[in-house]
Amino acid sequence: MEYTRSTIVPGDRDAIAALYVDTATWPAWQPALLSIEVLEGAPPATGARSRLTFRRGRSGTMVMTETVESSALPEHWNVVYEVAGVHNVCETRFEQKDASTTLIEQRNVFRFSGFMRVVGVLFGRSFPAETQRSLDAFRAFAAERLGGA
Repeated sequence: MEYTRSTIVPGDRDAIAALYVDTATWPAWQPALLSIEVLEGAPPATGARSRLTFRRGRSGTMVMTETVESSALPEHWNVVYEVAGVHNVCETRFEQKDASTTLIEQRNVFRFSGFMRVVGVLFGRSFPAETQRSLDAFRAFAAERLGGA
């Protein structure tokens, strides 16, 4: 499964990209994120690995590994997310649109294995919407944090 989603964020590309990869701010715009544990390197640098724990449902959690595949900020930040049966390549590009706005474009490629193939077929349509909600949440957070419209 592959799809691309985007949003326009008020602010300078350098500031937007820096805020987007600042793990200290992630819980503010990703409320399901419970913890981030750095395993290797120094995020957001290429090669860094972290363990992310998210709340799922009322009492469940999902733990995934994030590996920074390529970091050329402020132009792009490409990461791989892995959880049992799911491999997600997430390519995020930052483009200055005009003096006061930045485009964030995110391309996601999912590969499923084992039982997760069934989950991908049954629930895959919800993934693009979830990505868009996350981008929209970041846009609102960045506008508030950086004083944009």
